[in-house]
Amino acid sequence: MPLKVYNTLTRKKEDFVTMHGRRVNMFVCGITPYDHVHMGHAKTYVTFDMVARYLRHKGYRVFYVQNVTDVEDRLIARMLDSGRDWRDLVAEFITEYMAVMEALNVTAVNHFAWATDYIPEIIEQIKGLVKKGIAYAVDGDVFYDVTKFDGWGKLSGMIVEELRPGARVEVDKRKRSPADFALWKSQKPGEPAWDSPWGKGRPGWHIEDTAITVSIFGPQYDIHGGATELMFPHHEAEIAQAEALTGVKPFVRYWMHGGMLMIGGEEMHKSLGNFWAVPDALKLFDGEVLRFFFLNAHYRSPIDFSLEGMEEAKRSYQRLLDTYQLLSQSAKRGSDGPMTADAVLDTAVTAAKTKFEEAMDDDFNTREAIAVIFALASQINRSFEAGVSKTAAQRCLGQIDIFGDVLGLFQKVRRQGLVPTDALLDILVQIREEARKRKDFAVSDLIRDKLKEIGVTLEDAKEGVRWKLK
Repeated sequence: MPLKVYNTLTRKKEDFVTMHGRRVNMFVCGITPYDHVHMGHAKTYVTFDMVARYLRHKGYRVFYVQNVTDVEDRLIARMLDSGRDWRDLVAEFITEYMAVMEALNVTAVNHFAWATDYIPEIIEQIKGLVKKGIAYAVDGDVFYDVTKFDGWGKLSGMIVEELRPGARVEVDKRKRSPADFALWKSQKPGEPAWDSPWGKGRPGWHIEDTAITVSIFGPQYDIHGGATELMFPHHEAEIAQAEALTGVKPFVRYWMHGGMLMIGGEEMHKSLGNFWAVPDALKLFDGEVLRFFFLNAHYRSPIDFSLEGMEEAKRSYQRLLDTYQLLSQSAKRGSDGPMTADAVLDTAVTAAKTKFEEAMDDDFNTREAIAVIFALASQINRSFEAGVSKTAAQRCLGQIDIFGDVLGLFQKVRRQGLVPTDALLDILVQIREEARKRKDFAVSDLIRDKLKEIGVTLEDAKEGVRWKLK
């Protein structure tokens, strides 16, 4: 089954066909580091981390670029309100962002492109658009004339006539059309600025990403990802800028957009008081639980975030971790000879591999892929009751680890490996078993009860007593 990707531009699932064989160029709109990373950011970046991981699993060589919008209106406003230098704000919040991404196992990005590193390329692109008559300068500002681009609205479905200003929108009367957007903004007091043919100023938001991607990838590339709310006007503007400048269409072959993060049925916004910063969420839940929560839904689906939903995700993920722990113990210390359930488990693993890839090939359907892992976990638990050999457990664990690598799950428990804690627990279990054989039940019960107090439960299995850590 070929990999199918839902393309926002064509509004259908399409076979994934790259420009350059097994090479994939992928860009995702990155962070504007002016405030705390919020849960909507986390959903987006977990999604496209998963996309890059699966493409690599399929044998593609992915070059994943994410921008850092280190000059933009919201950052400037925060600077002016706080009295802090914009570079200090960027340094603070990009550091937080990187720490949050590490906690969420978001590791697939190859290159972070900072907007201010591309000022010369931005200026050259704006000059090109002015020369073509697509952009025009007014009083040190430069605007893009959307009426000169016949593809405006093709991504979002909006048309120029629908983009008239509402009653509460103040339109810049210097614009030829209300929908025209800024490519270059003249310097205002206290703002950072760079020299340009139109005077000191700074780039508009939309042109930053176009300059980065055209500079790195050329006039066309494979995947552009981002949240749904960026589709208009940001992504629409990227298309208009690049295609008008280069003449190459489509600018991006596959546009991918993740569903909104909702809270109580409403979009998450600071103005509504329903804003969740990821560092706050990480105080309550492990990063892998957050990641599991996001991936346990299709990426194009909206997700309703709640503490109740997170608690359920925590319980569900813990069930998988419990099974992983038991499997890992058996793979290290299980019986060497063939056991009753080995063949059944091997068959289940083979079927799970096929079903997992079928789900992921269907537009990265992680919800179905995770359902496959749960079904396999149930079979693993049943097989343990009948008896599983060390070799069969190792084969199964190897496949679970592949699933985990694709989804970015089971990473923490996998990194722990056979640590001293494991060895000490094994020793205590052995001492307890010796006490039971001597019928010294006072000692054996004391060990069991004390282990339970610290979150370790003991279970009898065909291959012997095993422990489970909560």
